[in-house]
Amino acid sequence: MYFEAIFKPADEAEYKAEAAEFIGKKLPIQEGWIIDDGPHKGQQCFYAPNTTIGRIPVSDLQDLKSVPYARWQQLYSSIDNENK
Repeated sequence: MYFEAIFKPADEAEYKAEAAEFIGKKLPIQEGWIIDDGPHKGQQCFYAPNTTIGRIPVSDLQDLKSVPYARWQQLYSSIDNENK
């Protein structure tokens, strides 16, 4: 399944400095795994392909929703173009 969500971390220090450019933006994300350690233990995590954000716990995402692949690909392409 493909998802989109707005990246809104509760604690920006948990992420690499490069992740700051994605805060507040709608991202194409994919479902990851259940986090098994740290402050987000037990939460579902997601990841944004083609970014340096890394794992994103569900608590750091707003407006999470499933989207058709065409919509996800459109968001993915916009992120890819920004990173060039």
